[in-house]
Amino acid sequence: MFSYIPFFDFLWAYTFVGPCSYILYKYGTIMLRIRQFLFRRGLIKPMDCDYDAMCATLLLETSQAIHYYASTQLGNIAGFFFANFPYVDNECNYQVADLFAVDIDLDTKRFVKAKLDDINLNAKETLTLLCFNSIGAQHVKIHAMANWGVNVDEALADVNPFFRQNSILTVMYNYFGYTCFNDIFKTWVDEGLMSPSWLKPEKPFVQVLNHGIKENAWQHAHIVDLTKHSEFVNFIVKVRAIFFAEFQKHKDLFPGTDGEAMFVGTILHSLDHTLFNWNFSDPLWLDVDDPRFGKMAELCRVIKVGFVSDLPGLCIHKRFKGSGHPFYEAVYRKAAKINKKFADQMDTCIIK
Repeated sequence: MFSYIPFFDFLWAYTFVGPCSYILYKYGTIMLRIRQFLFRRGLIKPMDCDYDAMCATLLLETSQAIHYYASTQLGNIAGFFFANFPYVDNECNYQVADLFAVDIDLDTKRFVKAKLDDINLNAKETLTLLCFNSIGAQHVKIHAMANWGVNVDEALADVNPFFRQNSILTVMYNYFGYTCFNDIFKTWVDEGLMSPSWLKPEKPFVQVLNHGIKENAWQHAHIVDLTKHSEFVNFIVKVRAIFFAEFQKHKDLFPGTDGEAMFVGTILHSLDHTLFNWNFSDPLWLDVDDPRFGKMAELCRVIKVGFVSDLPGLCIHKRFKGSGHPFYEAVYRKAAKINKKFADQMDTCIIK
């Protein structure tokens, strides 16, 4: 789906949002370069990391939970399967594994085992693959689907101006992320954050994104099994019902908009960012020297510091909370009764 932005709306977003995004990633990468310099010289250490627990967290507390397949009755071990799994090898070549499988103990919330096709993986290697999938083939599906949850028609400026503003921001941020993102790789290579092989004309990361978009979402009817084990899944399942009930009441305010896509592009997207940022505290946990997955770790470090958290200096309102809009406020009030910490982080558009 294509959403064409009028020139002055494009200019407004480029002027008032673009610089905020630039400040976030520039500050983040500068700090990363300093920390990597100190780390390589033995002057600092990464924060303590329980890799077994972190693997479980990235599966249970992000959108990767949709890859849950089933649990064993004995031992309560949950299997998460990623079929046709795209990744980038240490020569920066785009690859697709037939199956990436991870088992998690739901009682202890710890890593049990993992395999990439026939290769057995430890928790540290698995963490790199989960991080890379989260920022690549998994999260891009959310961005792509969000394109059906917008309406940038100028007629909405009178009917529902806040929603039209949200739509413009979503479309623009998708443009920034897909069209402009790969062009910054040369800067990161020049700064020593990424290896020169990332500059291959084949654009391996773009290939991963395209793979994620074409694969669509993994069928996840069994995800309700995780509501007892995942704060994120429990919240999303309950708030989704609230969102659709309120969307039906206010549907006249959202002409030409798909409710499912709007839910994905607002609540699901913002919490996917927020929880990754809260739970994955230190980019140095990712092993850039790993002989098999180090190149992916390089990119994941950059994404973590520069593209996950909220943008600084925004002069627009972007939360459900305090929006003053009847739909968003109604959803927030009910969501806050389930989990206020999560509800306070719900964005009304893609803006990170």
